[in-house]
Amino acid sequence: MTRPKVIITCALTGGVHGKDANPNLPEQPDEIIEQGIAAWRAGAAVLHCHARDPKGEPTTDPAIFSRIYKGLLAETDAIINLTTGGGLGLSIEERIRSTELVPEICTLNMGLLDFILRGEEFFFSNHRSEITWFVKTMREKGIKPELECYNIAMIEESIRLIDSGLVDPPYLFNLVLNTPTLGGLSGTPLNVFDMVKRLPENSVVSVSSMGNTQLPITTIGMAMGLHVRVGLEDNVHYAAKELAVSNAQLVERAVRLAKELQLDPATPDETRDFVGLPRDSERRLF
Repeated sequence: MTRPKVIITCALTGGVHGKDANPNLPEQPDEIIEQGIAAWRAGAAVLHCHARDPKGEPTTDPAIFSRIYKGLLAETDAIINLTTGGGLGLSIEERIRSTELVPEICTLNMGLLDFILRGEEFFFSNHRSEITWFVKTMREKGIKPELECYNIAMIEESIRLIDSGLVDPPYLFNLVLNTPTLGGLSGTPLNVFDMVKRLPENSVVSVSSMGNTQLPITTIGMAMGLHVRVGLEDNVHYAAKELAVSNAQLVERAVRLAKELQLDPATPDETRDFVGLPRDSERRLF
């Protein structure tokens, strides 16, 4: 699985914490677009996007999402990866609305989770029937699903989905570690190794890890030949007791570490080649 290139994804906003966690987290469309452009310039080939309403709450309002999506398409050649996770409290019907924009990639969460935030529990619904509905919708629209796996059971569910013929190779995985959940694996090297060895052949694999595990796990991931996801969705700090100033700051560090490991960041078009997407000339543009 070793490669001379590493794909760097930047998760700009997320659907959980807000400016109370870090005032530099982008919430409104202009903020998200500005930070997305800066992260792309810093070396991110993929921009993973959530949207927020004017109050900072997660939303899939088509007008808001479209503004972010079109703004990033207009100013970058990055691959735009839109969430179908959305945010806690959004219905399945709301979460699937991001596919209406027909981005190159959408996330596909592969199982049930119980988020535990500030002592409260929030059930994150991803039943098999819902996953199937999501992936069939993506397939009809020509959207590449990124299989989001938080534990071993979700990898097994992904293999079941692949075996059903609903996902075409190369299979795009993101291993999501250290989430504040009942059901998610912690961000440890052992868990990364265990997950990777269970993945099917012809997989393109990225690793992300929340909080203070983001830096060590993504560094280990690059050393293993994996791709990585960084960004303020996953980690609002740059160092202990030091808030990150932007998404670009986290991307810049990932680029430096990649180069120290004698890897070069993949360009968006190189990434398209890796994951089986048409090159830029064939992209869907408004």
